[in-house]
Amino acid sequence: MIEIKYVCSNGEEYNLIGDKMRATSGYFHAYEWKPNTTEREMGVTVNAFEKEPVTYDITLTVRGKEKERKQILNKLTNAFEYDVVNLTPGRIYYGEYYIDGYVKKSSNEVSSENNSRTDCKIEIYCPYPFWSMEQQESFYPDSANKGKPYTFLDYPITYNYDYSRKSAGTQNWIIDHFRDNNFEMVIYGPCADPRILINGYPYQIYETLEAGEYILIASREKTITKHLRNGTVQNIFAKRAKDKSVFTLIPSGVLTINWSGEFGFNIKAYKERSVPEWNWSIRIR
Repeated sequence: MIEIKYVCSNGEEYNLIGDKMRATSGYFHAYEWKPNTTEREMGVTVNAFEKEPVTYDITLTVRGKEKERKQILNKLTNAFEYDVVNLTPGRIYYGEYYIDGYVKKSSNEVSSENNSRTDCKIEIYCPYPFWSMEQQESFYPDSANKGKPYTFLDYPITYNYDYSRKSAGTQNWIIDHFRDNNFEMVIYGPCADPRILINGYPYQIYETLEAGEYILIASREKTITKHLRNGTVQNIFAKRAKDKSVFTLIPSGVLTINWSGEFGFNIKAYKERSVPEWNWSIRIR
């Protein structure tokens, strides 16, 4: 069965299709694009489409004895409030897809039937109106096949590694999606002025990394940060190559990645959709 859950930004998880609490009304599969147009003598010219933040109205039905229901609702409120007061959104999962948001409104209504359930009606405000599924790939330094230590693996950001790696400096990758993809790229030291080509397009940072350091490029946020071994984080936005944007979205399809082979890096692609992919094992309505 598909998993639908709310994950607070503090890591606590709440199952939204469990025995004691279940989403009984609401809808995630609706969306709207707004056209940006220029008027013509007849009709308009469509210049682009835009999306505004989205709000989902969901009813959570909590069942059980009154004391138990109040305990569940208290925990929920604490989680929702934690995200809001810290400006750190929670995350709603629908299967493999998720969207970040805040519960900005909540109200409770107790059933008149034997006081056996409470309906908690919430509004989830999602400032970035796309659902995402992540696809990750690791690219290894040439030293990975030469018995040298994989020092670049010891980082807070971890990925699954396939140690039967391809030849150094060249690797193919397939992203099965219908559009270009936002991404996070993590480049590990030691290296100097790392340059990565994706289907011939260059992503380059003019910076030196020592062993135990890494650079994080985030295309959504348009940020580039350097992370030192002592935990210091430096803004190195100015160190990016200026002639080609390092925030250019990564295309879908068959990709050829080329680099010097002297350093390792990871790429996490965000496969974004206006709604999560349908799953026939569950329905919220």
